Amino acid sequence: MKRGIAMKQDYGIERRLAQRAPELHSRYRDCVVISQRMLSRYENYFPDFTDHTVLHTLDILELCNQLIGGQIERLTEEELYVLLMGALFHDVGMGVSTADFEQFRVELGFPEPEDDAARAWAVRAHHQELSGLYLKKYWRMLDFPNEAYARAVIQVCRGHRKTDLLDEVGYPPQFEVEPGKTVSLPYLAALLCLADELDIAAGRNVSFLYDVENMPSARDRREFHKHMAIRRVELEPDRVVVYAWTEDPEIRAGVAEVTDKLREKLLMCRRVAAERSSFVIAQADVVLRMEKPEEDDG
Repeated sequence: MKRGIAMKQDYGIERRLAQRAPELHSRYRDCVVISQRMLSRYENYFPDFTDHTVLHTLDILELCNQLIGGQIERLTEEELYVLLMGALFHDVGMGVSTADFEQFRVELGFPEPEDDAARAWAVRAHHQELSGLYLKKYWRMLDFPNEAYARAVIQVCRGHRKTDLLDEVGYPPQFEVEPGKTVSLPYLAALLCLADELDIAAGRNVSFLYDVENMPSARDRREFHKHMAIRRVELEPDRVVVYAWTEDPEIRAGVAEVTDKLREKLLMCRRVAAERSSFVIAQADVVLRMEKPEEDDG
């Protein structure tokens, strides 16, 4: 099934890391299986939720490739590693164990959920922080080179939602991971944040797995139909184009809301890159094209 990303995967970030820093690349590859096992557990909480498995990770990395463009020549091996690890683990909080959830819930200070449904929504609402706490607890097991690298990846993971990337304390432009070697936390976090927001096309919802009309929540049904209407997302040199189609007025309005939210996130991440780093995000607008696909005509 096509995932809605309008470019072939070329694994540019990983290939460049493998060429420039084989030891860091080996550490990253050793974490792939662990991360995917953790990510697959999100279904324990969200059997009817959008995909958060390896396919989402691959889409995130391809979107980062496109957003980076020719600037990849300027990214250091340390930045490549932190970005790859951030993509691997940014959603790992969606599948934390019951014991870890309880420990992390206490650390984050939110009340114990009343039932399984409330627990699922708590995980969803706080999953970026749960991901960060998971890495904080297990970074040695995951063979990070040192704690500074772990802290960098934690901040990039946290930064993919509900985090102030303009915060100079949490996201310093030159964060030292090794003596004399720094990474641009604001830019890396902005990349992951925007890429995650861009992965909204229908291919992320594997429709044959769901009995949509019997989903207990009207909100869930609307969200599913809204994203199924988004056929693909294309990154052009100066803008993002969202291609969608539905005849349902309510879903059309929902797609417009998604597009507006994406535009806000793009402009925020663009500002972070411009003001907090030496890098740029070239795309400056999001355009919605509500067009009936040709194969649906007749």
